[in-house]
Amino acid sequence: MNRRQFLGTVIRTAPALALCSGAILFPDEALAVDNSDFWRRDRLIDIRRTDTGERRSVRFYAAGQGYLQNGYMAARWLLRDAKDGNAITNIDIGLLNLLYGLQEWARIAGKSNPLLQINSAYRTRRRNATIEGAAQNSMHIYGRAVDLTMRGISLNQLTSMAAHFNAGGIGIYSSFIHLDTGRVRNWRG
Repeated sequence: MNRRQFLGTVIRTAPALALCSGAILFPDEALAVDNSDFWRRDRLIDIRRTDTGERRSVRFYAAGQGYLQNGYMAARWLLRDAKDGNAITNIDIGLLNLLYGLQEWARIAGKSNPLLQINSAYRTRRRNATIEGAAQNSMHIYGRAVDLTMRGISLNQLTSMAAHFNAGGIGIYSSFIHLDTGRVRNWRG
């Protein structure tokens, strides 16, 4: 989804989103997103891994420079499979952009510290096979999925926000949501 499509979706859906998601985004914030060159500025994600306790702010894109190799490498490390020898793979840049979009949207809506709390990201095939209910061809094994929560944002709000990006799959579970950059679909786990 390009910036123009995103902004059009935000502006068209802001009133409905405000009603159904606890007013996470009002029309004024949609205009602020438009006026702030949402996709052209630096992209920073603030991540905490729940399994290792690691926390880091990663700038993976700089306005005027593009994607930053050091930031991308830091994101790859944070989203590694820490439960299978710290295995690393390439992480889909679209997934990083989705995480940025969600977190920045929450900031614009007035959330002061919408920390992304990652339960799971990349998984090796071996570890994925040990997880009950995990899809055999899970987007996790391709570096295209995360299971997460966001501080200060309910799961329903986060799900609604993610749906507006139309970037891939959304799985809703009791204590987290799954996001991926595969085909667009949704489910309850």
